[in-house]
Amino acid sequence: EVVTEAVDCGDLVVHRAGVFAFGRRGSPELRHPPVGRQGIPHNLGYYTPDWLCERVLAEFDLTPETRVLDPACGSGSFLRAAVARLLDAHPDLSAEQVARQAVGIDIHPLSVQIAKTTLLLALGDKVRAAPQPVTLGVFLANTLRLPEGTVGLFGDRFTLTIDRQQYSLPTAVFADPGLFDVATAVADDLAESTLNGADEPRETFAAALKRQGHGGLSPELIEGFHNIYRGMKQAKRAGRDSIWKFILQNAYKPFFLREQFDLIVGNPPWLTYADVRSEDYQNELRALGDKYNLLSNRRANAPHLEIAAIFMAHAASYFLRDKGKIAFVLPRSFFSADHHDATRAGRTLGFRLTHVWDLDDVEPLFRVPACVLIGEKAHALRTYPKSGRPGYAVSGRLPDHNATWAEAAPGLTFSKATWYHGRLGSLSAFTRRRALTKPTAQAAPYKPLFKQGATLVPRNFYFVEPAGVPPPDFQNRVLTVQTAEEQRKLAKPPWKEHALDGRVHSDYLFRTALSKSMLPFALVAPDLVLLPIEIDGDTVRMLTHDAVKKRGDLDTARWFQQVEALWQKHRTAKSKKLSYLGRLDFQNGLSEQRLDLPYLVLYTAAAKDASAVVLHRTDLDLPFVVDHMAYWFGTEDEDEAYYLAAFLNSGYPNDLIKDFQSRGLFGPRHVHKKILEIPLPRFDRSDSVHVELAEHGRAAEAAAAAFTRHVDPAELVGVKLGSARLALRKHLSDRLNQIDRLVKRAVEGD
Repeated sequence: EVVTEAVDCGDLVVHRAGVFAFGRRGSPELRHPPVGRQGIPHNLGYYTPDWLCERVLAEFDLTPETRVLDPACGSGSFLRAAVARLLDAHPDLSAEQVARQAVGIDIHPLSVQIAKTTLLLALGDKVRAAPQPVTLGVFLANTLRLPEGTVGLFGDRFTLTIDRQQYSLPTAVFADPGLFDVATAVADDLAESTLNGADEPRETFAAALKRQGHGGLSPELIEGFHNIYRGMKQAKRAGRDSIWKFILQNAYKPFFLREQFDLIVGNPPWLTYADVRSEDYQNELRALGDKYNLLSNRRANAPHLEIAAIFMAHAASYFLRDKGKIAFVLPRSFFSADHHDATRAGRTLGFRLTHVWDLDDVEPLFRVPACVLIGEKAHALRTYPKSGRPGYAVSGRLPDHNATWAEAAPGLTFSKATWYHGRLGSLSAFTRRRALTKPTAQAAPYKPLFKQGATLVPRNFYFVEPAGVPPPDFQNRVLTVQTAEEQRKLAKPPWKEHALDGRVHSDYLFRTALSKSMLPFALVAPDLVLLPIEIDGDTVRMLTHDAVKKRGDLDTARWFQQVEALWQKHRTAKSKKLSYLGRLDFQNGLSEQRLDLPYLVLYTAAAKDASAVVLHRTDLDLPFVVDHMAYWFGTEDEDEAYYLAAFLNSGYPNDLIKDFQSRGLFGPRHVHKKILEIPLPRFDRSDSVHVELAEHGRAAEAAAAAFTRHVDPAELVGVKLGSARLALRKHLSDRLNQIDRLVKRAVEGD
């Protein structure tokens, strides 16, 4: 519809696998859209590189009759690869045949136009040889959304709505989507030409369709299309014609493509359920999630479920023929995220997985790690086989993100791999370690005992530093403090511009630790925080600024009064119902801390490996509170504390959880409570292995203290923080090797 010949593309800016902009030659609107990292246009989502599209299509044998669908086609990269495969294997196919076999759907109007042009260019000289205009099967529609109140299937009739009026068609229209497009175009033309006159008879409509190559239709079908003509004419007369032809030819298209395809390929939207703002659409997505059993036993994970999971189940169930195949490029979260457990375990309806590809070690690719899942249509639940599924672990560095397969192939290695459905406590993941397929029989007693720290945010309200020369101590003092400069620099809008200063009483000063302060067995330069709390034995009480004032601390009350005013003014929509004290004590993160227990075991929440430390409260100049960047466990038993620190810093558990951690561009991350899924027994003083682990933990702490005397706390940021942790582990390597052996014995038994 945009151009008629592939050889003259003067009105288009053409990229290798698509078109990024439209406009007349020399016109000011002819320009590329904004481009993000690795050349990915922001407004088109994740651009799938040519090499990956080509390599995925190479997995399948395409016959002259194979029909391929991309249900979220974007710029048409997969459609281009499909056309290239079809023409390479079957060069005698005509443009009309190939255009009918490669079909795309997308919700973005610009993407649809780009994909059509990509498809047209892929057809090349075949278009010039076509005796009739070629109809390109790329449709503007929401693959997942059934237009509310517009479509219903009742027996052999298909109900369709035009301008709030319902019209009926026989379900035979599903056999030929092209006929429906031609018929609605004829209906629109006739409605326009007879707007102020009598209705054209059915015979005229039939003759027009016959002239368009659709003769011999049943009277019932002619009657149905004639009804559409009358509906469009009525809408035009009422001044509500709008774009009914366009809507009918596009939004309804998914219903005409049911069970029409042998292969579905694509890269569906990488959005979560929580990213959808429309409550109605959220409800529709939740209904689809339930329909396909995507959240069969983890309802709480619904907000995190990626729409791509719904796409894969729905596309396979609705569009595939029996024995049809599906291959999707997906975020690698499908390998380990809790909300994709149903997909991994085989509980999802619509398809069963047959192959798994890991693209984690390919650079450059996407802004987050990716994978490819391949499956086939399945009507019943099938558990993931214990023998695993075949696939690849793909690695390599590419010359360019948008490389072709010919350009990319020399730099890529496809290593054959078997992927198992691994289990670790309540966790699951795709793993190459068969040993992890056995469910863990033992309980993990420490998992419920560790808690995450408090959300001390916005940080520039609470993280402070003395103004001027620091005092010799913080005992019963009134001193001037200000927002810590490091936290002010790291703050995000709208908080970044707000830095506080004022006189406060030292009773409200505490120490805490962010990730940068925690190294294996060592705590380096814990941060100073100002908090509206009081400690009474094992109780932490939150204080309003009025309560602080009544205690006689007027200057400190003024600080928290400023905090409250700024919070009320700038808090986000998600926090509208929270006071600043409510945010600070979110989920009782502060008020449930035990500041009376003498030994505290801390470990990092978000790092690649857990870095744990034993904190002796008496060693610090101020009471210590735990920030949400750490998990904590308090105890009165010093040996138990060192036993746990030895376990958490050990390479054995940190290696076991790697397949179950989420991944970023720099590898595994977010330890959180995953490491506590490993069934470490409660500390038992009568167990010699436990006691020996505690002794090694104590000795490792002493060696780490000597090492960190030469570490500059200001250097513990970013890559340098990771390097410091690695250097300390190397320094402790002999000790850690002994700890690893003991931890394995403690977990697995002698």
